Amino acid sequence: MELESTLKDIEKKCSKVAYLCVIHMIDEKFNNKNIENISLLKDFFIDYENYETFLNDYASVIYNKFDSSKEEVYNEICSFFDENPDNKYLFLFRLKKLSSQNPLNYINIEDEDTRANSILKLENRINIIESSTYYKENTEELSNDIIKIKKSLEVVKAVAGIK
Repeated sequence: MELESTLKDIEKKCSKVAYLCVIHMIDEKFNNKNIENISLLKDFFIDYENYETFLNDYASVIYNKFDSSKEEVYNEICSFFDENPDNKYLFLFRLKKLSSQNPLNYINIEDEDTRANSILKLENRINIIESSTYYKENTEELSNDIIKIKKSLEVVKAVAGIK
């Protein structure tokens, strides 16, 4: 019963796209099994990785039909659950994506414009992480992960002649 009332609240208080995404994610994750614990549901919805995992096949609906994005849906659902979307989960998701890229590989890109754009995009991702509230509040604990990537990026920028 709690799930039904929570879903009705989401339907009333959130946009149609957010509601449809919630339904889709629940169907994908829980396969129509009864969800007893609403706090588990909340934990599920504030973990950004779940949006990447369970909305990938729904992306065209989100973008084309509703002119929205996973980020907008995530922000709206976090707001519904009274959670700050700039949280540990979003930080870890961004860091994971950033860490999977080796800036030294960008040196091998032959086209100078493509190489420069790729390097600047990576730098922008670092800046987004560093400007996040969660990172700022936990800089001491989290900065080592970012420092390694930034040092590699600086070497690549120097080799590529980008200031």
